[in-house]
Amino acid sequence: MELEVVVIGGLHHNTLGVVRALGEAGVNKRNICVLLIGKDFNTNNFISKSKYLVSSNVNKVSTCEEIIPWLDSLSKDGNKRVIICCSDETAETVIANRDRLNQSYFTPEIRVNIHEFMSKENQAKVAVESGFNVPKGMVIKKDDYNNNWDTYPCIIKPISSIAGGKSDIRILHNKFDLESALKCISSEYVQIQEYIRKKIEYQLIGCSLDNGSIIIIPGYTDIIRQPHNTNTGYLKYSNIKELSYDSNAVDSFIKRIGYSGLFSLEFIRDNEGNDYFLEINMRNDGNAYCVTSAGVNLPYIWCYYQLHKTFPDNSSLSFNNPVFFIPDFSDVKRGIETVGLFMWIKQFLKAESHSVWNKKDMKPFWAQVCMYVKRALK
Repeated sequence: MELEVVVIGGLHHNTLGVVRALGEAGVNKRNICVLLIGKDFNTNNFISKSKYLVSSNVNKVSTCEEIIPWLDSLSKDGNKRVIICCSDETAETVIANRDRLNQSYFTPEIRVNIHEFMSKENQAKVAVESGFNVPKGMVIKKDDYNNNWDTYPCIIKPISSIAGGKSDIRILHNKFDLESALKCISSEYVQIQEYIRKKIEYQLIGCSLDNGSIIIIPGYTDIIRQPHNTNTGYLKYSNIKELSYDSNAVDSFIKRIGYSGLFSLEFIRDNEGNDYFLEINMRNDGNAYCVTSAGVNLPYIWCYYQLHKTFPDNSSLSFNNPVFFIPDFSDVKRGIETVGLFMWIKQFLKAESHSVWNKKDMKPFWAQVCMYVKRALK
């Protein structure tokens, strides 16, 4: 059976990174189908410029409600494809409909209720049961807040990654800040959590096969220059052997939920060396192309394993040299303000992995450049 893949996500470098990973592994570009979720793609569809795609295989729908009908239509040709999700919304939609899709698709899966588990509160419960530390927290309906939180500084965030935007994530230093923030955020329910003064924030980017029977975590990210409300910043990706962490708790967590698919686990480490679980993303991570750049092609391993129940020939599951990843356009202003123009240019040129820039596949980068120039001229 020839490998065919559907990549589902937004107009984002995450989706592009998966396309490139598959293309670099030798997957026929006619067998890679992309479904973009959102609107206004015609103005800046840089993903369709990739040399690893046939433009006619790039499809668009406006909302996640349209994903399943679109997949039903695609499956009428009788070919069984592997699905890779690149956003929380698409992952929840696909996993929730796995029973409907599994005759025509290989999909990520989870053995607990996906809708309930997308809640950060429920993830935290499983994390504690698995042996992780979790920051003190509570979930409230913002309109019913009754002044019973007393730990500052604290951080508030939507109870799930799809319940509100990143702008709803805020660090607050006192009761007045908290009450003011609750009046402004869009999420109906929020999680209030103690703010841990971190030494580092890191991710474990990996792949789980057969509901946690096989867990591949080649390395970890150490965020060097972090943007506000996201961990997609200038970072270093290093071999997992260089990190002391509770691997037994990680294995227990993934096996408890019975997850199969690409994932990332997020942690912070305080100044005393204590690690705190933040969340799991049950999809390809926005930083995950750094893993491919290091020589471990997790998207291809996931897809190949679905068809053959073994790893690809000559596939690497580990690497030696660290990789620096830079999110090209989003890091320009922050990087120059932090280290200066010349040092930022040096970091850009020395980075082995980029969100959009790629010497082997430059058209998406130039499409982004043209878009920003047009915006500036307007």
